[in-house]
Amino acid sequence: MTYLTLDIGGSSVKYALMNEEAQILSQGKEKISSFTEEDALFSALRNVKESVKQDYHGVAVSMPGRIDTVQGIAHTGGSFRFIKEMPMAARLQEVFGKDVTIANDGKCAANAEAWKGALSDVESGAVIVLGTGIGGGVVLDHKVRLGAHFGAGEFSIIPADYDLAFETFRFGEGMKNPYWSGHATAFSFARDYAEAAGLGASSYYEAKPVLDRVHAGDETACRIFTRFTRWVAVGILSLQAVLDAERYAIGGGISADPLVTQKIAEAVHETFSNKPWLPFGEPEVVTCAFENDANLIGALRFYQQLKEGH
Repeated sequence: MTYLTLDIGGSSVKYALMNEEAQILSQGKEKISSFTEEDALFSALRNVKESVKQDYHGVAVSMPGRIDTVQGIAHTGGSFRFIKEMPMAARLQEVFGKDVTIANDGKCAANAEAWKGALSDVESGAVIVLGTGIGGGVVLDHKVRLGAHFGAGEFSIIPADYDLAFETFRFGEGMKNPYWSGHATAFSFARDYAEAAGLGASSYYEAKPVLDRVHAGDETACRIFTRFTRWVAVGILSLQAVLDAERYAIGGGISADPLVTQKIAEAVHETFSNKPWLPFGEPEVVTCAFENDANLIGALRFYQQLKEGH
């Protein structure tokens, strides 16, 4: 049986035809001309429909936002601010003429790892996707936890500064980010290096060039990298106090460098080993098995679980 899977991002829609075991039969990408206009998003989706000539059984969608997967409602849409309480599954069913399921992109990544990836052999764990923010999902009893308000696994908003967390904070307005996402993302790692190295302000920071400097032994880059991995480790400590999970899987583009997970795991071990009084166990820290295709694979798994009772 063949399925069409979609991963809706801020600038493009990635799509793939997959069989029931998540093997990719073909794939492509369609640009979204604007993330501020509803017509631009649905025009891109209609273009995907026209591009895919092979028949398929149903459509499985990964997208940003607070998503009610069971009812097919997108309460929010991440950078697509025009999405508010939108019956997204029904709207997409009109476009594609097939059954559609929708799920949050971080939870799709977690579902992929729980199904066939780094969390497939444990009952409890979490995926932590380090990017501009911190996405991911929580896996309990082999299933991705959606949450009472469909927000389980929104790790970006874990408070890191309890005083500032009571202040009104809006991204991009100059106030220090008081949450985990202000300190433990690929973006913040690169930003902090740029500031420490005196490179000046920038509207866009990339982690890979800084990792290259870490590998080259650059003292400033190594210092910032150590602080970054410790921030990630402290967040995992906080999560573990709630979940007492077996394993955490690190994802995002930055995780393609094995040193990232290695140093996060070492920092986690350090913070646990010097606190023998902790009432919960030390988790394993690994790298996610899937990279760019994780959201597509997880979306397919949600479709199977909802429509076919897998």
